[in-house]
Amino acid sequence: MDLLTLGLGLGGAILGGIGGQSQADAQNQMVEDQYKYDMTSWRYGKKSTKADYKHGKKQWRANKLNDKRVRKWQDETNLQDWKYNLKIQDYEYSSQMRQYNKSNEIADQQLTFNAMAQKVANEAEYRKLEDSTKEIAFQNQDIIIKAVQAEGAAAVKGQQGRSADKAGQAELASLGRNQAILAESLLSARADTGAAMRKIATDKFGADLAANAARMLKPERLPRPPKPLRTPRTKFLKPRKLKEHDFGPKPIKGAKASSTGAWLGAGANALGAVGSAYLASQP
Repeated sequence: MDLLTLGLGLGGAILGGIGGQSQADAQNQMVEDQYKYDMTSWRYGKKSTKADYKHGKKQWRANKLNDKRVRKWQDETNLQDWKYNLKIQDYEYSSQMRQYNKSNEIADQQLTFNAMAQKVANEAEYRKLEDSTKEIAFQNQDIIIKAVQAEGAAAVKGQQGRSADKAGQAELASLGRNQAILAESLLSARADTGAAMRKIATDKFGADLAANAARMLKPERLPRPPKPLRTPRTKFLKPRKLKEHDFGPKPIKGAKASSTGAWLGAGANALGAVGSAYLASQP
């Protein structure tokens, strides 16, 4: 076996082992650096997740508080509007009742006026009838007086017998005719008075109908609006508590490359080289 060849093979194996050691060290350093980076990133991620959870809880509380304030404001506004609508309804009803009472007052006054007007008109008709009756009575007295005077005048002239009878009959006939005319005038005056009073009564009835028709119908209260319901509560989902799996898997340092493997490889290569040289030296 050539010692030089054997030495060179053994030296190459040693150098290969040294090179493998350097490569393993570099790989171990990369694994260490990656692990440090992964751990730093994982810690930051964990802090960020916790911060997001805390912010979520604050937001949940803020949403609940804001919802409570909004519901309270809405309930107070609805109650205020309801009370205001009740006041408007009461005011409108009161106004309608005032108008109704005023219309009744005016109608009652109109009825009173109609009755007074009827009474005045009836009294006027009665006075007219009374005047007519008095006038007819005076005319009747004049007729009687004239008849008596005529009879006395005939007696003074000394009319006797048949002539006197004829004159008396003629005077009585004239008296009867005149009294019949006066009686007819009296009946006509009374008939006119009755017709006029019936006309007055009819006019009053029509005026009373118009006055009653002008009355307003008695207003009725509108149904009270229902009291507003309370604003329903909004349900907010509370953020769940964090668990370990929320932070993701904790980084695991990668398996380090051992130099023992490199030296074993180098030794195997050296043994292989020696063996090859030995076999090559055999005849």
